[in-house]
Amino acid sequence: MVFSPVERWGWEYAPAPAPVEGPDEPQPVWKEPASLVRARAFRRARLRALPVLATGVGVATALGDLAVGGVLAGGVFLAGMSVVVARQWLVPRARLAEGLRDRAERVDRFERRQREWAWQRAQRDADRARQDQADEWFPLRPISGTTRVDVFGGTGAGWAGLITTVGGSVLRSGGNVLVVDFSEQRVAAGLVGLARQVGVPAADLTLTHDPVGGSLLQGLSPADVAQVVAGAVATMRSASEASDLRIVDADVLKTVAECLDGPITFARLAAALRLVRGHDYAGTTAELLDLTEAGRLTGRIGLVGTTERVANALQTLTYLTELLHVDEAAHADTAAPLTWAVSGLTVLTSAGPHPDRKDFLDRLLFQRILHALRANPRRGERDVVFVANADHIGVEGLEALAKHARRVGVRLVLLLEHLRGDLTRLLGGVGSATILMRMGNPEEAKAAAEFIGREHTFVLNQVTDQVGTSLTEGNSENWGNQNSTSSNEGTHLNKPKNASVFDRKAGSTGESAGTATSRTNSWGYAVTESYTDTENTSTAVSRVYEYTVEPTRVQGLPPTAFILVETGPDGRRVTMGDCDPGIPLRPRVAITPRRG
Repeated sequence: MVFSPVERWGWEYAPAPAPVEGPDEPQPVWKEPASLVRARAFRRARLRALPVLATGVGVATALGDLAVGGVLAGGVFLAGMSVVVARQWLVPRARLAEGLRDRAERVDRFERRQREWAWQRAQRDADRARQDQADEWFPLRPISGTTRVDVFGGTGAGWAGLITTVGGSVLRSGGNVLVVDFSEQRVAAGLVGLARQVGVPAADLTLTHDPVGGSLLQGLSPADVAQVVAGAVATMRSASEASDLRIVDADVLKTVAECLDGPITFARLAAALRLVRGHDYAGTTAELLDLTEAGRLTGRIGLVGTTERVANALQTLTYLTELLHVDEAAHADTAAPLTWAVSGLTVLTSAGPHPDRKDFLDRLLFQRILHALRANPRRGERDVVFVANADHIGVEGLEALAKHARRVGVRLVLLLEHLRGDLTRLLGGVGSATILMRMGNPEEAKAAAEFIGREHTFVLNQVTDQVGTSLTEGNSENWGNQNSTSSNEGTHLNKPKNASVFDRKAGSTGESAGTATSRTNSWGYAVTESYTDTENTSTAVSRVYEYTVEPTRVQGLPPTAFILVETGPDGRRVTMGDCDPGIPLRPRVAITPRRG
């Protein structure tokens, strides 16, 4: 619900982290051990062969009986049957028993795996169930002690969502809300409708001029009238001349207002200024002012002064006060007090097609609220003042309003359409938080990104991919020839051992001679080929100082999305949020803010 006692300025999206899971393991399936299957098949085959072997042993025994006699044949039969039974019955039975023991062990392991799988599946399902039911949206609000929130950028829909979200929680917690709307987009209409539905007092007043009865200046003394009107006129002038001329304006207005008896309205104030300027006491002036007031004003013309500065001030003040004058015969509306004394919700909206009247009315309403904060005692700390589209008021006026709101304990929310010029001085004020909404202008988006800040990151900035191929081919050819010639000569003497040394005829003597010639020819041819394929990839990473949030992200924010930037005890915080009032109607929305 929008009306919740928990203060919230939006919601932060923080989904629960997904559980770390491996691959989805299938359920274990039992398979009979191969050893047992082979043992059973082996046993069946041996049993089927048992009758045949037994018959064969019997036939062999019968034949042996005829040959060697009965006793020996009987022994052979018993031995043969023993071998058959051992081979065909006992051996398969032992193998089957071994297979059954192996199966029992495998059954135990399978049952353990089955239980582990079931437990893991249950844990995973429980984690998924918790994740599916975990909260994803958490209330978001500035840290305690924040007295001012500056909202830059945004659209009418975004502002309406923020005012409805914040205002609903403030009203539900017992605080009061004042919305001063200069945007002409009715940004508080949704909050007014919801407040009336739940029975919260809501006053909604749209002003295009000074209502009948003069509620714009109702309850103000002549001195207060002079300060409020002079302050509004000063915001329309440049800074160089505003200070001096404001003193002149305030003095003229105070002198004129003190001459009026009845309630001071802009119609009567404009008539009095015309009379001071030298206009005749006739027509509308005579209808609005009695003779006593006219006499006072005529007598104080000299006190007002006749200098050029006073004359220019009288001309400007007369023009502006006449803009807010209304023909009481043509309008039947009744005066409504503009003081923030109504409990609950108060909405003051300025509108009108006349640009000068709308501009002066905005500035006058602003000064009226500033005076109310300056003059009233401390209010409740839960009260909130929204000022929508106050860019044209000026930084000095906005800072003055923030100062007095902080003094009386009221939180101030300034909704500013642009982030440029002197408005950038409001960024990051002491005790303030900043909300950045969509900004279409690129320069304003860049200024917002600069305020959010930068951070160091490592970025891949270069990738080098080298591919190479080399092919080497070669061939060689060699040939040669070799010629060689050898000759040998020899004399051989062969004499028996028992022959006398001097016996020349004993033995034999021989001579030999020979020549050998050789020739060798050789030839060779070789071909070589090599092929090399290389690939090399290298990357380079550099440390850069980049925007935490890129300007294009600021330009592309959804209408109700925003970036909250604030500094607290734990340091600077940058958080993404959304102020869509429909978020509480979604599932998985938390009641309390997210921890951590």
